[in-house]
Amino acid sequence: MRSLLMLLLLINGAILAFNVLVPKVRTVTVPPATEPGISELELIEDSMPVAYSSASGVSSSCYTIGPYITERSTQLVMARIRNYGLAVQMRTLETLETLNYLVYIPAQQNLQQAQNIVADLKANAVEQHLIIDEGPYRNAISLGFFENTERAMRHAEYVRYLGYDARYTEQKSRRRVFWLDYDEPLGANTPVLAWSKAIDSTASPQLIPRACDK
Repeated sequence: MRSLLMLLLLINGAILAFNVLVPKVRTVTVPPATEPGISELELIEDSMPVAYSSASGVSSSCYTIGPYITERSTQLVMARIRNYGLAVQMRTLETLETLNYLVYIPAQQNLQQAQNIVADLKANAVEQHLIIDEGPYRNAISLGFFENTERAMRHAEYVRYLGYDARYTEQKSRRRVFWLDYDEPLGANTPVLAWSKAIDSTASPQLIPRACDK
């Protein structure tokens, strides 16, 4: 009995030594990187960064700002926009600017009629009056220039009350003005209006959204 026990112990020891000392060979199966028929992805290490432009697909906002009265102030604002890293272009436009409003009485048949009207206007405290003595408006009576329509209208209405056909009209002059078109990344809120005010305190430009060029 004792001999059988010793034999079992020797067999168990031999099995333990074999499992510890002899390495087991295992077969590892690597799963495929892609499904059949689908090419593998390739990593591109040296890709170039995309620079901003309105046509590059980057979301952008486009604006027109103006008008600016002088070319110099326009160029100074344009320089600030460019230094901010944005694309900008200047446009020049010809516009008609209202200088003032003329109140007048249309031409009379002769000089004597015009003089009689002027005498009556003086008697009713109308201080500004001038008989036009040549040209297509000869014998018309100018009743003064006014800076806005409200004052011109009030004066014309008073002269009509006196019984005369007073009218008023805009006096216009051609002027060259400047506008800036620029693009910015969506939500950038570039302070172009503040720059404009700092460069020319009398400027009152308008910021107008526009369609971006494709």
